[in-house]
Amino acid sequence: MRALAVVLASSLVAGCGVNSYKIPSAELTRLAHAPPAARGEHVRVIQDIVSSDVPTAPPVSSETEIVVVPQVNISAGVRIRNRGGGWGGGVGGSGGKIGGAGGDGKAAAVAILFVAATALITAAAIEGSRFDGFARLHPMHPVHLIGRDGNYTVMPLAWIDPRAAAWTETAVVRPTEGPWLQLERAPLSRTGLAYGMYGGLGSLTSADGTLEMSPAWTVQLGYFPSQQFGILASVFFGWRDNRYNATLFETRTTGELQFFPVQVGRLHGGLFGGAGIAYRFEDAIKLSGNEVVAGNDRGGALLGGAIFQLDINTRLALTGRLGITRAHGEQMHDALIGLAVY
Repeated sequence: MRALAVVLASSLVAGCGVNSYKIPSAELTRLAHAPPAARGEHVRVIQDIVSSDVPTAPPVSSETEIVVVPQVNISAGVRIRNRGGGWGGGVGGSGGKIGGAGGDGKAAAVAILFVAATALITAAAIEGSRFDGFARLHPMHPVHLIGRDGNYTVMPLAWIDPRAAAWTETAVVRPTEGPWLQLERAPLSRTGLAYGMYGGLGSLTSADGTLEMSPAWTVQLGYFPSQQFGILASVFFGWRDNRYNATLFETRTTGELQFFPVQVGRLHGGLFGGAGIAYRFEDAIKLSGNEVVAGNDRGGALLGGAIFQLDINTRLALTGRLGITRAHGEQMHDALIGLAVY
């Protein structure tokens, strides 16, 4: 745990200190079709977590003359002429309870949740602190271009044409290389990797049929191919004492689809649904007479419900879930709230 904390803390410090930004591919393509002299007015930039390994370019100032080059020739195999600076030569180049599986499962879940919460806090701190939004640049601001073939060059923003944009895999800009004004952050963007952790209350069914509320947690990791639709893997943990003071522990491993069709300002609403496997480990239960046996069970699980989000910034959203699960021949409910990081 100590080693994990050191690694996460180092990542957090490194992420906050990075001073390079990427221009997304779609944004670079849009800029390539915009009037060159006006391209720097509203540029989408995303702060890097790890500093980009590109050479330093000569900085421009607000007094730098805007020189518009109508055509930039792309020639494969041309290497950057001076990695120490200057414009490139064309795009190219470089207790007293009954113990058992229920108690063991609860102990393991607590450890897993501790690690998951530490990772969530670190991810939220990094993603929440780095700037993802729009900036105003000088049209002659240097843009470092790394091609799909691994080659590299650097040129002013005003010189980039559609062919150069299509060649580029990564476009990097630095605030130290020209006039730079941060404008507004971008709205919540789910596209890409997603990680979330939620806690609250859930009803758990004992082997004797009793249904009671208990602490409940869900950890999710997945991917959103679009702003509204996501595919996630989910792990649920819940536990409580049964009537015999033994531990009832429930875990579910499921796949889940999320869909957010509604947005009103910063509030988003959607639905989720999924399926998987549910495990119940109940250390001791009287099923008949005075016989005390384990109330363990394994079977399929179906789940669904409503999901609500309040966006905090471009990468973070406060998330609430109201769910229904069918498992062990019973219907169970849960109400959870937590944080999603995109």
